[in-house]
Amino acid sequence: MPDRIAESTDRVDAETGKMVTVAIGKRLREAVHPEESALPVRLQILLDQLRAQDSKA
Repeated sequence: MPDRIAESTDRVDAETGKMVTVAIGKRLREAVHPEESALPVRLQILLDQLRAQDSKA
């Protein structure tokens, strides 16, 4: 089965991609409160990476 995403000529520009990333991060922060519950290690690592990226922006 061909990979439709790889074959697609429609690409998201960098600015739109960044806006989507920021929006997803915002919703994750609102939905997941790591200080209130124990998260799986992998999810905690991903959240830490997201915070680090947000602090660079």
